[in-house]
Amino acid sequence: MVLLSSFLSVFFAVPCLADTPSEPNFIARPDAFTTLINPNCSHCKDEAKRRAGELKDKDRVLCWLRGYSDGGAIPIRFFLSPYRVISDSYGVFVFDPDAGYARGFAPSYDFRFHGWRKGVMVMKHADGTLYSCLTGVAFAGPRKGDRLKPIPTLVSDWGFWLEHYPNAVAYHMYDKYRPVELPTQENRDSVTSRNKPDPRLKADDVVLGVAVGMNAQAFPIASLEKKGLIVAEVGGEPIVALWEPRTRSASAFRPLASSPRKYKAPQPDAHGVSPPDEGVPASPGTAPQTPRRLTLGLAPNPGAGRFIDSQTQSHWDVAGRCVEGKLKGWTLDWVDSMQVKWFAWAAEHPDTSLYQGSEASSAHASKRVKEVAGTAEFLRILPKPWATIDAVDPQQHTVRLLLNGEKTAKVWPVEPDAELKVGGWWGRLGQFQPKQRVWAWLKLDRKKTPISVVMLADEVSEWDMHSSLRSEPGVKPKFSSGEVEAERTKQRGWLRKQWTAEGLPGTLTFQHVFSGELEIALDHECMRWARSLQAGDVVHLTADPPIKAVVKAVSPWRERTVVRLVVGELESSELKIGQRLALQMTPPTPEVDDSPYPPDLDRPRTKSERMEWFLANIYCTCGIDNDVCTGHFYTLASCNPNGCGMPNARQARLSNRIDQGWTDRQIFDELLRDAGPLLTRPHLKP
Repeated sequence: MVLLSSFLSVFFAVPCLADTPSEPNFIARPDAFTTLINPNCSHCKDEAKRRAGELKDKDRVLCWLRGYSDGGAIPIRFFLSPYRVISDSYGVFVFDPDAGYARGFAPSYDFRFHGWRKGVMVMKHADGTLYSCLTGVAFAGPRKGDRLKPIPTLVSDWGFWLEHYPNAVAYHMYDKYRPVELPTQENRDSVTSRNKPDPRLKADDVVLGVAVGMNAQAFPIASLEKKGLIVAEVGGEPIVALWEPRTRSASAFRPLASSPRKYKAPQPDAHGVSPPDEGVPASPGTAPQTPRRLTLGLAPNPGAGRFIDSQTQSHWDVAGRCVEGKLKGWTLDWVDSMQVKWFAWAAEHPDTSLYQGSEASSAHASKRVKEVAGTAEFLRILPKPWATIDAVDPQQHTVRLLLNGEKTAKVWPVEPDAELKVGGWWGRLGQFQPKQRVWAWLKLDRKKTPISVVMLADEVSEWDMHSSLRSEPGVKPKFSSGEVEAERTKQRGWLRKQWTAEGLPGTLTFQHVFSGELEIALDHECMRWARSLQAGDVVHLTADPPIKAVVKAVSPWRERTVVRLVVGELESSELKIGQRLALQMTPPTPEVDDSPYPPDLDRPRTKSERMEWFLANIYCTCGIDNDVCTGHFYTLASCNPNGCGMPNARQARLSNRIDQGWTDRQIFDELLRDAGPLLTRPHLKP
């Protein structure tokens, strides 16, 4: 890569159009540092031999992460400390020690160091436009408002990078490149140009600044160092922030991985810009694979990679590259990010949010939320009498009950989505028989008058809901655990056949006839089957004839599951909101029913979605008795957080674990270990 003399003559012929913008906090010092332009290139392994006595393992390097030969590394002492700006065909690289960052932008030969603004370095394009070296945004000159394209970079150590990426590009270390130690005192012009610092953090606190579109968020390195990995949202987009303690390196990525690709070396024109290169699959003759959404956590035994994805158990490093496992060579989608001092980040991103994680509510975090039920629980006010069945009418969905203590049987409507429990599992109204003893829950109107049945359970089911929690010394159990389990196994098999033949029961909750979209809320009983569905699955709705549909989205809503469907033109025009429907699907494997984990475990979700997902998949295990806790029988998402401390306590734990980078599986394992098997099934306290 030889500097073109014709280009130099063009550059110096361009008039200076933006030397003195009107901003009072701008200081022009174009002669303070000489920019390095288009240095010759080599590879890390070769330069390690050439300057073995001078390059140190702990030398800080600015690394670009993608492109030809796995990216590259620039020893800061030799190149960026003396020059501050490198204008090259691999990228425009900047180092601002006063603001505490180093980063890269798209290749160009046209940039030069120019001064400071708001305490942040400024560089100047050949056409006179002035750009912030931190954001790449033009603030003065003919291209004002323009934004340079950032390239994926992070700061690491030479020894670490050489070990992991020996073939990465490095600049040829001629003798003329002598090390210049990093400054120990702040540059006076940088300090003079600064604004009043944002008081949310100390001015020199280091953060990982992340920018997504027009949105910015700062993650204090102190928090990231403590947690190792943080999953968050920036501008509504999920990101994962990674921390490598061996090199004190931070980076941020979207949890979206792409298959390996090879890229050409730069082929620069007179301005250092190469033709676009989308790369080709690393394995010749293979088609590029579809990008994969992943859930990342900290690896229990880091080895080659400090991070692990729950989908394939592959290991990843801080550069967002899979270094071990099924996805080896795949790369995460880098998000514009850098380690930087708070004063500089806040000055260039005045609207930045500040990540605080579980410390955001520190006034409450220091107090353990008491896990006690409040006074606003639905089950508390329901009548729950024992009764004897006099008659059952499945067609009219009614049951005639003789309630204990009464002399006359009465016909009761059974709610369409009532909880019907048979043999320790869910069942159907037609399975109940006359003279059978049952436990009933009655729905109340606003005057607290019983009007319908919302739960009906046979004796085995009632015993199962209460038995593991009863303490009746000297009293022989009515049913042994073996008898209950045998009845449940039989009923589970029976219901599986019903679901296969008739579909999963639910209620139409949304319909848009002309777009062909509708939503069905599937009942509690089919929670596992429903949540095993994925976007793109083909299902059918009960109608005459059946309506073919494609699943667009699946989301838990408390103990129900909302499935958004797309159907053909006018196919749903005769359906009505509130109508009971059944959704027929390909039966999942028995493992979906038998696994201790929900079937949609570790699917990509934002932090808030993950927390809600957990509450919609677990039941309360607090010690409140007398059948008053909603979250014992319904999922914990149905608990009233204003009346009960358990949802808040669980959310605080979940928030902390998610911020620490735990996967859904890791969190579930901890919850199961702490709370026991009642966590994943309805139960009641006697």
